[in-house]
Amino acid sequence: MKKIISLLLVFIIALSCITLTSYAGESIKVSIDGKEQSYDVMPVIVDSRTLVPMRGIFEALGATILWDDATKTVTGTKGDTKVILQIGNREAKVNDNIVSLDVPATIVSDRTMVPVRFISESLGCKVDWDDATKTVIISSSKEKLAKLVSEDHRNIPTEFEKTADMKDMHHFGGSTIEEQEKQYELVKKDGEVVCTTEEFIDGLLKVKGEEYGSYEVVDVKDQVFKKAVRITCNEVPNKSADFIVKTSATPEKNPGDGVKAEDQMILCFRMRTVSGGDDTGNCKIQVQVEETKEFKKALFDFATAGSDWQVIYMPFKGVENATSIGIRPGFFKQIIEIGGIEILNFGPDYDISKLPKTQTVYPELELDSKWREDALKRIEEIRKGDFAVVVKDKDGNVIPDANVTFDMFEHEFQFGTSINASVYENEEYAKKLNENFNTAVVEHMMKWGPYERNPEGAMKQFDGAVNAGIKYMRGHSLIWELALGSDGKTYLTPEYMFTEPVTKDRALFDQKIKDHIYSVCKDFYGRVTEWDVVNQIVTNHEFRDVYEDDTLFKTWFEWARDAAGDDVELYYNETHDVWTDEFFEYLDKFKEMDVDYDGIGIQSHYESYQKMPSEQMALYERLRNDYDKRIKVTEFSCSIEDENLQANYLRDSMIVAFAEPNMDGFLMWGFFDGSNFEAHSPIYDTNWNLKKGGKVYQDLVYNKWWTKDAKATTDAEGKASVRGYYGDYDVTVEVNGKTATKTVAFHKGYDNELEITVE
Repeated sequence: MKKIISLLLVFIIALSCITLTSYAGESIKVSIDGKEQSYDVMPVIVDSRTLVPMRGIFEALGATILWDDATKTVTGTKGDTKVILQIGNREAKVNDNIVSLDVPATIVSDRTMVPVRFISESLGCKVDWDDATKTVIISSSKEKLAKLVSEDHRNIPTEFEKTADMKDMHHFGGSTIEEQEKQYELVKKDGEVVCTTEEFIDGLLKVKGEEYGSYEVVDVKDQVFKKAVRITCNEVPNKSADFIVKTSATPEKNPGDGVKAEDQMILCFRMRTVSGGDDTGNCKIQVQVEETKEFKKALFDFATAGSDWQVIYMPFKGVENATSIGIRPGFFKQIIEIGGIEILNFGPDYDISKLPKTQTVYPELELDSKWREDALKRIEEIRKGDFAVVVKDKDGNVIPDANVTFDMFEHEFQFGTSINASVYENEEYAKKLNENFNTAVVEHMMKWGPYERNPEGAMKQFDGAVNAGIKYMRGHSLIWELALGSDGKTYLTPEYMFTEPVTKDRALFDQKIKDHIYSVCKDFYGRVTEWDVVNQIVTNHEFRDVYEDDTLFKTWFEWARDAAGDDVELYYNETHDVWTDEFFEYLDKFKEMDVDYDGIGIQSHYESYQKMPSEQMALYERLRNDYDKRIKVTEFSCSIEDENLQANYLRDSMIVAFAEPNMDGFLMWGFFDGSNFEAHSPIYDTNWNLKKGGKVYQDLVYNKWWTKDAKATTDAEGKASVRGYYGDYDVTVEVNGKTATKTVAFHKGYDNELEITVE
């Protein structure tokens, strides 16, 4: 009897659990634009998610529907948005993006039920929940056009060296090895050879780390040098210092004399990949020149090369008696050859700007790379739309055969830069800012510490950018868990946040944070379009070191949402740590805690190492598929001396970003040489001459990704249509000697149909 009762109790408990976790007992209502919906099978709640009949919700929101009974798949289409769900599958598709669902589509009472919030938001609707009435409130956009942010017309570039054809790209190739050798001979005349190829090879020592690889001396044909060192790395060490090829040769003018710290020298050698290397076939080494007591390094730089011989230049000075030369080849399994090795001493007064620069060749940056062709196709699909104009007379009658011109004057996509006091101090700076960008971010002064010390200075820079024609302003940043800046003395966050009593009083700590967020958001209310709420949290965690509480993030974002308003997007901004596992662990924490944020900022500083387009694409795709937040390149920089590489890399980084569906903007961290902490910015030199990177940038933004000569004639229904890049336009109608012009925003996600009346 006890067994029967026990089994019965287990059955009842199990049944009740299924009921509780699957369906809610209360009646759920759905309202669309104020109208309560009626379905033959009423909404249900599954795992806290409301499901509604498939056909009812799609058709109510103006979407067409297609059901594939063989695969149990439903496809809903509205405008340029396509939503695909499969019964029982927790992954859905919105256009080409995979989205993870909390609850899959399912069948209830012979009806296919789908998640109402997912469907509605995918089709551009706003969804709210009224707990008191148990009602899902859906607001569909009735607006055919986006709100125009500004009617200002910037003085954008109009003259270009290239055509608008995507195949006619700027590309800056390198010199042949013969040309490089001629250049080296000219440089060599200015210096004294203090280490020759023969001395380097004759002085080769026993390998440190023989378990990782070896070297041999080989003959070379058809080059200016006859011998090379072939180095093989069979096993990649945990540390590059574990595998080093050294020589007894030194940079001394005379053996035993030592090296003067002030002497300007250059190590020059030729290198190529025989086999192996990275995914693109490039080899990589690190070269060191150091003194042997404390191992202080005069030179400690990387070099890469492809399968063709390439001349590598490495200038160095600054360490007394740095005489020990070594090569670290343990970065990939690879076989490389190094020859023509010489060190030149130019003395203490030589102008190193005269020295040639190493040219680096990356296969992915070449014009025949397949990835770029695919990316340009995606740009055509996601960055352009169909725009329509209906022309009527004053009585409401449609007018056929009217000539309509669509004149683009602004991008929807945000192209921008960081700015500083030069925006109001330097007239040329403000002029170039206006010509090139629609978006800006104050580099330093809106951070908590600087802003609290000088709010007027921050506001002056902000106003200067707006006065220069900037239409979208980012706020950077509300919270940065870092005390001192790179100079070691400027407090980026107020000093009192790292001392008692704040560090001993959690309530006081929270109140200081809250007061700051509400104060600065109030000062810029209605003017900032998005805020970096947290910045660089993987590396900087001084507040969490004190309170050991990761839920701080959730509260900070909640305060920011309340203070800044629903129209402002909230970002988590991160630096090079986006390439680490820790970054994704934080994103997972954000998801678990249900942090209320809109976007992920990828700073994108590429000085020491350039992430290739395929790597950038993979990062963006993972962020889109796993987290489905907006993405923005927030601080792009590539401060390298090789202007050819800088320009080619900027071109392809922009293409990758513009081809990502979730990407909304591309901002640089300074745009002219010397504009901030890095020496080499992409667009202009110190005299405002357009650099090669500037030509690339302007050609893409204002030539290739710009709608030109867009004209159409209205049909019998008074409608004229064109396809163009999303942005702001002047639309002019000409008919029977009369004209009418309207300024309008044709942005993604809207019907983009304008009605113009000609009197």
